[in-house]
Amino acid sequence: MKKTLFFLFLVLSFTDHYATQIQDTLRIGVYDSPPFVIYNEDGSLEGVSVWLWDKMKYEIQQPYTIVKYSNEEPLQAILNDLDNGTIDFSINPLTITSARHERIDFSHPFYIGNLTIAKKSTSDFGSWFSSVREFFNNRVLLLILTLAGMVVVFGLIIWLVEKKNHHFERGIQGLLTSFWWSAVTMTTVGYGDKVPISHLGRFVAFVWMLCSLIIISIFTASITSTLTVKQLADNDISLNNFKEKNTGTVKASATEAYLKRNFFRKVNAYPEFLHGLNGLKNDEVDLFVYDEPWLAYQLHNNPEYASLEILPIRFNMQLYAMPMRKNLDHDFKNKISSSMLRIRETKDWELILDEYHMKQY
Repeated sequence: MKKTLFFLFLVLSFTDHYATQIQDTLRIGVYDSPPFVIYNEDGSLEGVSVWLWDKMKYEIQQPYTIVKYSNEEPLQAILNDLDNGTIDFSINPLTITSARHERIDFSHPFYIGNLTIAKKSTSDFGSWFSSVREFFNNRVLLLILTLAGMVVVFGLIIWLVEKKNHHFERGIQGLLTSFWWSAVTMTTVGYGDKVPISHLGRFVAFVWMLCSLIIISIFTASITSTLTVKQLADNDISLNNFKEKNTGTVKASATEAYLKRNFFRKVNAYPEFLHGLNGLKNDEVDLFVYDEPWLAYQLHNNPEYASLEILPIRFNMQLYAMPMRKNLDHDFKNKISSSMLRIRETKDWELILDEYHMKQY
């Protein structure tokens, strides 16, 4: 009987010790998300968050296992697994929001960023063509037709008046000459090869000079205002100008919630970040809105996206932190945040950000 109880005690002790070991092994979720987490071809990881965790783990000194997520809605999968306790935390930075904080906890923020907008670059030819197209708007075309009509009308009148004096040829040749005179007079070139000699002809010429001055002034002002308005529209990158555009972002991201909350009419949510950039490149959307560090890294380092550019606009400041499950040990959460804060205060943190061309806010 004593042997049985002793054996049972050993089994229970071993089971409890083994269960404690399993419980103490951290399950860290990661997904490919440059510049914070980068999957290498040999299976290793690198990036800002990976570097940060490599420093932190020596202070925490707790066994851990890495759980890699695929590129099919990884953000949504991470959030769900943190919520149900499948993983303990993730080194991928997530934006702290009130909705997420109801489901999961966060470490102290370790990076501050902003949202920004990417779009397809406009070539020099495309820009020139756009300017020409804007130039020939309905108002300018109407003025051109008005000018041409006035040239014809006053040319015909001067021909009818002056042909009696044999100063303008009769027939089609004289009519063409009168149109030439009318155009030269309108533009104030004044070659003097044909001039009216009768009093009535000179009166018609005087009226035409006054009319042409007014029409040319209106024509010049219209062209100037058209080009000025276009330039102002091109330079106006306020957020309200993009709300009617077909806009892409990442599904389940804080950016998607922000766009819908701020009345963007056409929001297309892609399952993964690179899917969204490919959608922009392939003209599925007009714009792609996301966090600046992710966009800047891909557009500066991936030749596939050389046709895209980031607009000089930043909005909605983002606090990035490591997400953790709610019922994770409180002391461990404090240890994570304390370790992170100490590392962020070192010169090495500035160097790693410089390595990945990231700004320190």
